[in-house]
Amino acid sequence: MAEREQIPEIEPTAQLLIVVAARFSRLNNKVLGQLEIPLTYRQHRLLVRISEGHTSLAALAAFGNLTLPTVSESVDGLVRRGLLTRGADPDDRRLRHLELTPVGHSACVAGQLALGSVTEDLLRVLPEEARQRLHESLNTIYEAATTYFRSEEPGKATPGGTASRRPKDKRPGLP
Repeated sequence: MAEREQIPEIEPTAQLLIVVAARFSRLNNKVLGQLEIPLTYRQHRLLVRISEGHTSLAALAAFGNLTLPTVSESVDGLVRRGLLTRGADPDDRRLRHLELTPVGHSACVAGQLALGSVTEDLLRVLPEEARQRLHESLNTIYEAATTYFRSEEPGKATPGGTASRRPKDKRPGLP
C-alpha cells in the first residue's frame, strides 16, 4: 500500500473559525427552516436586502457576491412562493422592480427575529468586554474575507490591511 501524504494541520484559531462558520450556517438554516414560512439563509438575506430598498437583481448579486443567475433563481423561487412580486421599475420600464408581499414581509420579520434571538442567546455567555472584542475581530475578519472573495486569485489576495471598507451601518451581505 502506497503511503499517502499526511493531511496538513491548520492553525487552531483558523480551524476554529472554519468549524464555527460551518456550524452557524447549519444553525441559521435549521432555525429558518423551522419557521411557519420556511426559508433558507440565502432566501432570508434576499428578503432583508429587498426590504432595505435593494430591488434590482444586479444590486442583490453585488451585495452577496453572487452571480446574476444564482440571484435570479433564488428570486424566482420566492416569487413562486408568493413572498416577492416583480413589477416594472418606476424610473426605468426596462428594469424589473422587486417588492416583498405582505407574506414575504412577515417571513422576513420572523426570520430576523428568530436569528437574532438564537444568536443573542449564544452571545449571552460572554461578558460585555469580550462581546465588544469579538465584534471588532469579526468585523476585521469579514472585511478581510470580502477582499479574498473579490480577488481574481483568492489564494494570492493579501487581506492584511487591504480589506475593503464597508460603511459601518451596513450589515454583511448574502453568504
